[in-house]
Amino acid sequence: MSSKERSLSLDYDEVLDYIGQFGTFQRKIFFLLWLVSAAGGLAVVVFAFTGLEPKYRCRVSPCDTVTSEYYGQTGLLPAWYRNETIGINNRCRVPVVSGSGGECEAGGVTFADEEGATCDYEDLVFDRSVMRTTLIEEYQLLCGRSGLRTVYNAIYMLGMLFGSYIFGWISDSYGRMKALMLAVVTVSLSGFVGAFCSGPMGLHGYAFLRFLTGMGGIGCFMVCFVLAVEHVGYKYTMLIGIAIEIPFALGEALLGIEAYFIRDWKTLQIVAYLPLLLLLGLYWVVPESVRWLIGAGRLEEAKEIIENAAKANGKETPVHLFKTDTIALNNLENAKHAESPEAKATVLDLFRPTKMALRTINMCFQWFSVTMCYYGLSFASTSLSGDAFSNFFLSVCIEIPGYIFCILVMDCWGRRPILSFCQAVSGIACIFCGLLQGQTDPGLQGLQVFLSLLGKFGASASFAIVYVYTAEMFPTVIRNQAVGTCSLVARIGGITSLLLDLLKVYWLPAPVFIMGVVATTAGALAVFFPETLGQKLPETMDEAFRIGENNSRGFCTFTCFSVKEMFTEELKTVPGDGFSNVALDVEKD
Repeated sequence: MSSKERSLSLDYDEVLDYIGQFGTFQRKIFFLLWLVSAAGGLAVVVFAFTGLEPKYRCRVSPCDTVTSEYYGQTGLLPAWYRNETIGINNRCRVPVVSGSGGECEAGGVTFADEEGATCDYEDLVFDRSVMRTTLIEEYQLLCGRSGLRTVYNAIYMLGMLFGSYIFGWISDSYGRMKALMLAVVTVSLSGFVGAFCSGPMGLHGYAFLRFLTGMGGIGCFMVCFVLAVEHVGYKYTMLIGIAIEIPFALGEALLGIEAYFIRDWKTLQIVAYLPLLLLLGLYWVVPESVRWLIGAGRLEEAKEIIENAAKANGKETPVHLFKTDTIALNNLENAKHAESPEAKATVLDLFRPTKMALRTINMCFQWFSVTMCYYGLSFASTSLSGDAFSNFFLSVCIEIPGYIFCILVMDCWGRRPILSFCQAVSGIACIFCGLLQGQTDPGLQGLQVFLSLLGKFGASASFAIVYVYTAEMFPTVIRNQAVGTCSLVARIGGITSLLLDLLKVYWLPAPVFIMGVVATTAGALAVFFPETLGQKLPETMDEAFRIGENNSRGFCTFTCFSVKEMFTEELKTVPGDGFSNVALDVEKD
């Protein structure tokens, strides 16, 4: 692009220097998008309760009645059981009654060493202390079919895998808001209809709808993240990019509250998903991304949004940056360059030349690692507490301190070192947590709980960093596809975290230990990224290549900063005869 073409290009960062990078206009958009982020978090964890696998055992015919419950009056197994707990392999086995005369005596019921008879589904006694009904019972994913629960849990992540790329492409091609509304409709309706799947084909229908729900869920969060970051200036990209993840955890917590009061899986599914349709009202409240409109050549629409933003922020519109004839000429230039690779950047541009390819592959691995640890530790969190609800809240709430930690430290230390540090913390914690698997000593169990939470803290912080880092490292023309591609690889990491659970039969610590090794490796590779701290969001591929070239900041450099200085803006004043000055500059070029 020639110097004359650059002088006629509308630079949104320059516009923000006049109207404010995070004024009333941007704050309103940001808090409205909190609702969408919360919806994405809620959608992810619904299955934690609707698909909860309850404890169950065979009914002991001489001892149990039709109305018998899983536990006795003391909150433990009935007194006639010799064992304090029932192993996974014994849940569907009929125990042996050894009492004299067939009467149930204390400790008179046990399990034979050899394989015994199994009971039918109708003869199972369930623990109703957490959920009164679950889809596990509805579709009889019990006993020999219990492994299918993991498969249907993974289907959601398979949907996220496809949705991350599909909604990234839709967002870059047709606009952020259209993609966001489509994601809302997808996650809400597919989740809602899933509650009514019944009959012989009910399980297959539910699986398909769960796939669609995964697509919509990741689309909601991914697009709202990009939209929030693109509406603010470079000073606030880190703050907004991380803060938009806090409502994601709050959405998860909201589902926990709903589940506490609604113990029927179908009702919970309806209450969780149907209200999300109200988010469609944001289409008339949240404006399209100005950066996307400029990249698409729709400068008149960008001008209108900028004028509204300036009015809301109480600033004067920098009309000298987009005079009518300048916009018309710029539209002509956009049309002339419509066939250029810059105007039609594709996902292939993420892998060329070699410098960009290495950067993309490294970032994809970071996403793979952090997602594996994040979901892997979430699935293993049942060991933290015997109560399902307190366990759930403990696992969710540890995410928020991780996000706040990033907000406080990233602009002091930088993106690159903090990502490396958090990945290493998560990895080392997972390694030692895995090695403590199977310990019965209360002290070691407490240490394992602490390490699990520390690992989840590091994984949550890393999750926040990779979103911001990816948005800052890749240009506007392909930013959403970059986030989508990395998110696609991340879903493979999530699916892998489920499949690793199968290795427990060979070595109990294997799943968490492997996650730790992967995260530690990712921490070492993160040092090869360029530092983006203080850099403007790149608009073109050339600008993305030059990130970090003139940055002499060391890996261990830690700069104390004043919050006031960090977020204080020195706005420019709109010149009285700005257009004549611009015209003069163009003539000089």
